[in-house]
Amino acid sequence: MSDPDATLRTALREAQSKMGGDQVPSFDSTWAAAERRVGAARKRRGVFATVLVAAAVAALAVGLLPVNDNALPYIDEDDLLGTTRWTAPSDSLLPKRQFDVYQDVPVLIESTETYGGALL
Repeated sequence: MSDPDATLRTALREAQSKMGGDQVPSFDSTWAAAERRVGAARKRRGVFATVLVAAAVAALAVGLLPVNDNALPYIDEDDLLGTTRWTAPSDSLLPKRQFDVYQDVPVLIESTETYGGALL
């Protein structure tokens, strides 16, 4: 046997001799402790489920309350379109134009030739 094995065996024998027989809990005390832990976990789950059900009932009760019609007026489409204006985000980067390229179509100058088409 090598030296580390002998050292380990000696250390193990000393540790076992220091251990008293009364330090190991009995089966009944171990079982009772396990039952207490399981009971506490069940109680926590029960409390969580109760709170969850109460929150769901409260949400349903709030959802079923009557709504005052004057409190929530609808937005009229004409009012909305009359007060808002859309512009392209790139309009701030472009130079000022003489005409609105989105609304006005410029007149194309026609070619002097008969079948030439428009001058571009």
